[in-house]
Amino acid sequence: MKPPTKDMNVTIALALMSIVLIEISGIRAKGMKGWIKSFTQPVAVVTPINILEVFTRPLSLCMRLFGNVIGAFVIMEMIKMVVPVFIPTVFSLYFDFFDGFIQAYVFVFLTSLFIAEATETE
Repeated sequence: MKPPTKDMNVTIALALMSIVLIEISGIRAKGMKGWIKSFTQPVAVVTPINILEVFTRPLSLCMRLFGNVIGAFVIMEMIKMVVPVFIPTVFSLYFDFFDGFIQAYVFVFLTSLFIAEATETE
């Protein structure tokens, strides 16, 4: 069975939803003026970097999730080629279940951390 996050489109969709959720939370907490003003913090010179950060943080979440899932998938395929009988079942429990839960937890944790940062007020 192929994990859904092995498809780059799924991880991109998750990243886009993450961007929208983070930014809407920031707008709701600070108001439109406060949200726009937050891009000039701590000094106005860093505004382009702060704007770029809106897209790079969720994109890095997307790439990390995709890379970890594809890496686990490749390792499982290699194990199946070398030892096709019992060992893949044991490793499958780790890579398919435990690693999947860890990846989901980290994605949600980092997204919620970014939301907390976006809703922080001075």
